[in-house]
Formats: sequence, C-alpha cells, structure tokens
Amino acid sequence: MRFKGIIDEISKLEGYNKPKIYKDKLKLDTNENIAIPKRLVARVISKASKIDAREYPINYDMLKSDLAKYLNVKRDCIAIGNGSDQIIDLLLSIGRDTKSITIKPTFSFYIARCRLYSLSLEEISLDDNFGLDYKKVIDSDADILYLCSPNNPTGNQFPREEVINIIESFKGFIIIDEAYAEFARYSLKDIINKYDNLIIIRTMSKAFGLAGLRIGYAIANPSIIDVFNRVIQYPYPVNSIAVNAARIMLSMKNEINNIITTIKKERERVYDAINSSGLSAYRSDANFIAFSGSKKIFNGLLRNGIIVKDLGEINGKQFYRVSIGNKDTNDRFINALRKVRL
Repeated sequence: MRFKGIIDEISKLEGYNKPKIYKDKLKLDTNENIAIPKRLVARVISKASKIDAREYPINYDMLKSDLAKYLNVKRDCIAIGNGSDQIIDLLLSIGRDTKSITIKPTFSFYIARCRLYSLSLEEISLDDNFGLDYKKVIDSDADILYLCSPNNPTGNQFPREEVINIIESFKGFIIIDEAYAEFARYSLKDIINKYDNLIIIRTMSKAFGLAGLRIGYAIANPSIIDVFNRVIQYPYPVNSIAVNAARIMLSMKNEINNIITTIKKERERVYDAINSSGLSAYRSDANFIAFSGSKKIFNGLLRNGIIVKDLGEINGKQFYRVSIGNKDTNDRFINALRKVRL
C-alpha cells in the first residue's frame, strides 16, 4: 500500500511532454541538426557499429580524451552521460528536499525533474525582451541554480560578464546548460577550474547531430568530476556504438564547423523572413528561433507540411519556436509561412 501511495502521488505531477509525432511533415520542433546530411550520419553509425556487443563498453576514456582535445580542457574535467538529460537527472537526484532557482521559461525537463525529486523551485520570469534580473538570482537563498546558455526556448544568451558575476556571487551549486554552445557567442568551459560549485552540461545531440544516440557530457573541475564518475554515474551509462560514433564525429569537427557556420547564416535569413511576414522574431544564439504571433500559426504551418513548437504564452504573448536547418529546409518553412493567413 505504501508503494501504491508513492505512485499515486507521482502520478499527480506534471511530466515532461514529449513532442507529438506527425507523419509526412517537416519536423522543425525539436532543434535537431537536420542540416547534417542523413547519409553522413548513416556512414558514421555504420563504422561505429563494428564492435563486439557481447562486451561492456570500454571506450569511455578514449571519448573523454577526444572531448578534452576538442574543448581544450583536461580529461579529468569531463564526465560522460546518457544524454545531458541523464546528467541533470542524476545531479537533482542527490539534491532531494533542497531548493532550486531557475528562469522562466526554460528547459521544461529541468522543471519536471525538480518536481519529481521534491525540490522547492523558484522561477524568475524573463522580461519582454528575454532579459534577466540578475540581482534576484544572486540574492536567492536557493541551493541549486540552473541556467541555460543559450536559453531554451527563447534562444538568447545572457551577457558573459553578467553570468560570471552570478557564478562568483551565488552561494549554491550552479548548473550551466550549454546544449547549444556551438551556435552561441561564448562558452564558460575556460573558467571551470576557478570555481568549485560550477558544472557545465553539454551534448552531442545538437551541433553534432547525434540526438538518437544520447551522448551528453559534463565539464567541471576534477574534484566535482571525480565524485560524479566514481559515486553518482552508472558503471556503463552509454553504449559502445554511441561512444564510437561520438568519437568519429569529433574527428570530423572541421566539416561540422562548416555546417554550424551555415546554420548561423541561415538563422539570420529566417529571422528576417519571420519579421517580414508580420510576426515578431527574437534574436537567437542557438539553432532555433522563437517568435510571437497569432494562435493560427501552428495549424496553418501544419496544413502546409511544417511542424514548429507551440510554446504557449510567454509574458502574455503567444510564442512558437522553429529549428534552423539547411537552405532547402528553411525555404520550405519560409514558403509555408507566407501561405499562412496571419
């Protein structure tokens, strides 16, 4: 009966809403990197799958070394996870009955996991231009701060000096989620050894196009990483094929960087096109753009074969989010948007 009572209580919580599946539509609602050619990823996975799957994974240290070279940090500053979501989940699982502070809106998975682990949660709403009241964060008595940089779903990255000021002033544990760092203006990976309360979370799902393989990683000073790897993380969190694929993708960083450059250029073009259509797009440092407009947008785009993310209301305005792809993909979105009667 006691277990049933726990399940009954959990069932009342609001979970993380997975995207709906639509057939025969262009999927621009989950920020996947569809600018990477599908055939390229298929070749990578084919090469990565040449393993003896009877054996447990033994290639984590090799991936850590590759990531260390890519990030220009030491290997003992890196931990591997089954997607960045799993790392977030594990960090919150040890923080039961503590208090967290974050911004609103932000990555909804974090909110859902705070509720699951009974963390008291303070949410600071962004202003109409997605700006943050930094003083409210610094003055908070919370134990954990979670900050997306760039923020999902708004796409903006807060000024580096302001974020560093928060890190230096906040007295609790700080999680900076840099899932979209490759598309952004800066990363904080160069300051990890200065602070013993900072952990940065990143992923191979976005820039490197491996969302289906679930590869995430954390960057922090060695004392934090040691505890995470030795005590908190699973013995074998990621399968061998995924680790091999991540290593191959990292070896292709020049090609990936060219694709990232294309996405950044296309981001500007899509931004201009949305504003030209009579809607209000917001500047982004990620591989997506948030924009506001009437509630007709989602269904109108859907009728024209395009799926975007319906974000609901933010500060009293209806918002949507569209992923940025290659030129052809973005042309399809722009053409569909022009057909929608605003």
